[in-house]
Amino acid sequence: MLFSPVETSLAAVLPCFRIYNEVGDYIVKNQVKDINPYQSWIDKYGGDEFKESVIKAIAICDEFAEKSFFKEEMTDAFLYSSRMEWMFWDSAYRMETWPV
Repeated sequence: MLFSPVETSLAAVLPCFRIYNEVGDYIVKNQVKDINPYQSWIDKYGGDEFKESVIKAIAICDEFAEKSFFKEEMTDAFLYSSRMEWMFWDSAYRMETWPV
């Protein structure tokens, strides 16, 4: 089993916070107000309450990074996770299905 320092793990989950907030904000600003089966998701991730969570998550990660000996690993984890988030959203945008 592979173990990582806590600061590397924090950096790895940070893109999820940031990207979900960006996507939620974008949808809130551009949605057509109608019956939407995803409205609760939009309200959660596009709202001010989640934005506060994102700000706190960034601050916590930054605080750990300041004292860390693993800054390069943190950066690598953040970039890798960001790529995975992009692939997730891109596959949804292109309406990909799971390979059979």
